Amino acid sequence: MWRRREVLSTLATGAAGFLVAADRTDAAVPGSREDDPHHAAMLKSCGSVCGECNDACNKGFHHCIGQSARGKMPYAKMAQTLIDCTAFCALSAELISRGSAMMVISCQACADACRRCAQECETFDTDLDMKICLDACKRCEESCRHMVKTMAA
Repeated sequence: MWRRREVLSTLATGAAGFLVAADRTDAAVPGSREDDPHHAAMLKSCGSVCGECNDACNKGFHHCIGQSARGKMPYAKMAQTLIDCTAFCALSAELISRGSAMMVISCQACADACRRCAQECETFDTDLDMKICLDACKRCEESCRHMVKTMAA
């Protein structure tokens, strides 16, 4: 019986903490301006751009796997860069969507990953699929850097 009370008490405490945290939205985010529509639009845009870059790099990853299977070995290294970039983009989009205080950290890393990915995509200058990734990474890097700069101000 004691064990049951302990479990129920723990669950109740956790649920109460979740409700308090959910009610705060992004109040814990440094530089948060939840009542500023421009700020909210910037966050929404950055999350959307991160999602688009995630999609473009994921498609590019599958393209590179196909090309490397055909013996084009430079695509194998590019596939690794693309799938790593998707991880940063997905994490940033998720943290932005839930108003995490760590989104600034993630977006800084995402911007750096997108810059590196774009640089590597440029070496495939005649490949349309890599051009799509290049453009998406440049947009994502710019958006994340803008968001980080704005949140730090």
